[in-house]
Amino acid sequence: MKRSARTDNSPQEAARVGEELREARNALGVSLEDAATQLRINKRYLQALEEGRVKDLPGAAYAVGFVRSYATALGLDPDEAVRRFRDVSGTAVTKSGELVFPEPVPRRGIPTGVLAALGLALAMGGYIAWYQWSGRGERVVDAVPPLPPRLERAVDAVAGRETPAAPVAETPALPPPAPPLSPPPAVAPRPTPPIDPDKPRVVIRAKGESWVQIRDNAANRVITDRVLRAGETIEIPNRPGFVLTTGRAESLDILLDGREVDPFGGPGVRRNIALEPDQLSTLSAPAQSPRPPTVATPAPAISSRP
Repeated sequence: MKRSARTDNSPQEAARVGEELREARNALGVSLEDAATQLRINKRYLQALEEGRVKDLPGAAYAVGFVRSYATALGLDPDEAVRRFRDVSGTAVTKSGELVFPEPVPRRGIPTGVLAALGLALAMGGYIAWYQWSGRGERVVDAVPPLPPRLERAVDAVAGRETPAAPVAETPALPPPAPPLSPPPAVAPRPTPPIDPDKPRVVIRAKGESWVQIRDNAANRVITDRVLRAGETIEIPNRPGFVLTTGRAESLDILLDGREVDPFGGPGVRRNIALEPDQLSTLSAPAQSPRPPTVATPAPAISSRP
């Protein structure tokens, strides 16, 4: 009796779960095609989730992964969404169903550190042996002591040579001192404000809920993909290659060195907005509209390490 009641309620519960996912996506202003592209999930699978068609989804492990990724991207609780989906579909992914990847077997032999130390010791021993053998160019065979001055004069007298006297160096006349030059008027350099190279110049600030994706084209990877809440900020590292895609451009402020700029050109979905200071510096500030003050809640800064 319990199994029959669960089967009858599963389609209704699945429809409710899918309806919550669809309402969250519509609230963020993201189309089904954009969500499928950003999550890299087939559109028909996301549509089956929103319509509660559990039978049209692939295996349980894949379906659970789709639900978790979709709920995370829409700002919902992924654990709660997965729990409800498992109750609806009547399948559970146990530990025995998880994928277990083989671990590499460590190789037996001499450790790399021992080999490096042995090679360094052999190299130093060879250098010390060569240095002792060479004797810095003063070997007994090459070193010949000079003749005493008395014997050198006797040899010169027998050969009929005269030792030339050392020439007397003449002291050159010093030129007259040059007249002093009048110093030109010193121009005081214009003070340059100090620049902190570690402080990010570009900051994204949320005025309301908006789905954002920040991609590093230089590293060919996505840095963040989530829903930004009102008051949260994201700091962009000071290097080129970062671009922004958002579902609600009107809910975001772009700050360059603390000054607001408008790279969007209008509300709605905007893709591949460059976040480089050189390009943003040529833009003007957006038109200001009165709004209640918000308390900024900074999000973790994006790391530039892979």
